[in-house]
Amino acid sequence: MDLSPLLKTLIIINNYLHDVATAMLLSSALILLVLYRQAEKDGPGAIAWLAGARRPLSAIATWSIVWIVVGGIPRAVFFQAVEWNLSDPSNKYLFTALMVKHALMWVAVGLGVVLWVRVRGLLRSADEYEVQA
Repeated sequence: MDLSPLLKTLIIINNYLHDVATAMLLSSALILLVLYRQAEKDGPGAIAWLAGARRPLSAIATWSIVWIVVGGIPRAVFFQAVEWNLSDPSNKYLFTALMVKHALMWVAVGLGVVLWVRVRGLLRSADEYEVQA
């Protein structure tokens, strides 16, 4: 598939932003995990930090997932034209590596959902405790 230089440049930018969105998704989950563990250990002060950070981190994660899906469409469509040079021997296992990467990302997203549910539970428990006190 022959692509114009402009289209190829736009696809490369899209692919870069797709990778950035993946990094943002993982980073927001790791930050949420650190705050969650701190809140479990340290109590009310740390729970307040967690409560304050949950909404912006959730927004980052949500928009990252949206961009991963939306940006993944042109990335998949133009993959062979832009990223995969079949004549390059180093690309022999690229498809397998991509499948492994995507499987790991699905696991990471699943673990992120579990973490988000636990954070909501901890914050609800803290709210109920505060109301009773």
